Amino acid sequence: MSRIYWLEPHPSPAGEALRQALGDWGYDVTPGPGTGTLILVADRPDPRLVPAEGAEVLWWVREAEPEEVSAVLGLKPGWVLPQSRPLAAAREALHHLRHRDLGTEGWLRRMLHLATLDELLRLILDRAVLLSGARGGAIWLRQDELFYQRVGDGTFPEAPLPQTEAADLLRRGEALLLAPSEQLAILRLQDPREGIDSFLLDFDEVEPLLLNAWRLEESRALSFRDDLTVAQNRRCLEAELPPAVREAAARKEPLALLFLDVDDLKQLNTRHGHPAGSLVLEAVARTAQRICRAHDRLYRYGGDEFCILMPATTAQGAHKLGERLLQALKAQPVELDGRLIAVSISAGVAAFPEHADGAGRLLEQADRALFRAKREGKGRVDLGG
Repeated sequence: MSRIYWLEPHPSPAGEALRQALGDWGYDVTPGPGTGTLILVADRPDPRLVPAEGAEVLWWVREAEPEEVSAVLGLKPGWVLPQSRPLAAAREALHHLRHRDLGTEGWLRRMLHLATLDELLRLILDRAVLLSGARGGAIWLRQDELFYQRVGDGTFPEAPLPQTEAADLLRRGEALLLAPSEQLAILRLQDPREGIDSFLLDFDEVEPLLLNAWRLEESRALSFRDDLTVAQNRRCLEAELPPAVREAAARKEPLALLFLDVDDLKQLNTRHGHPAGSLVLEAVARTAQRICRAHDRLYRYGGDEFCILMPATTAQGAHKLGERLLQALKAQPVELDGRLIAVSISAGVAAFPEHADGAGRLLEQADRALFRAKREGKGRVDLGG
């Protein structure tokens, strides 16, 4: 008899009907989380309900928005079904989940049609680790002449891989090329017990999803990029901050936001001309990109203001980065027509959940901390709270 683990944070008659049907279908229903397939009965798919245990989750919910479906499936593989569907639909979903079906009608195609590139890569990596029995892994995405680690669990260093090094890994069988038609990404697993390519037998069906998500991200990146500094722009921050907070909440991790601006930029433009101001803004963005980690995100919020979004980072960690950035800019004045122009910034830091319980509040608290830094003398980093 196959075992199914059962969680029911929001009991309902439809949930009880499904539980009875599982017994009729020959499943052993075990209350509580476990290592195999898990059914979760809830009002809506909520990232806060995603269990740490379980290989995959069948969500049996009253209702769901596409964004909610994408959010929970980005954290753990599975399927989301409304309770209005026939019980037979749940039986079919369980069959696909438990048989690792990757085909045209399988679980991956159905659940990923709304997924972002990061969500898709995370699901591919999690599935590869699970099915190969590996101790961990990572995926590097190609950008120009380098591969940058896009998702990973800390198993491999985050350093970019030159194409020559990536080619050597592929030749030695230590990595797999994803979407080879575009040489899009490489996958590496740590100590897999089974062949690294065994789970990709039907990957031809998944490759179009991966390429579509990548092309969509590339097209969005053009509209989300600031023309002067090549940082992301305010529109991009407004799109990315809320899901970043939701993911941090689901993973029970902190998330920090560093809000900074250039001190006395207006006076600098008056004294040296607007080209000097542009050079200073470019220097701030360039130095921030160099200091930030691979998974941090830099945005030009507007005018002389920038934001740095730092996943899995406490307020103290963001404060240290702000101090490093401040000192690095002081040590590197901008040169214009033989003149050296000093660069000074002020910054404010806020963190979820320490200072804020949502995206809007997080931005507000970081902005208030920046205001205090400006009021108390500039050239400093202040903490929210």
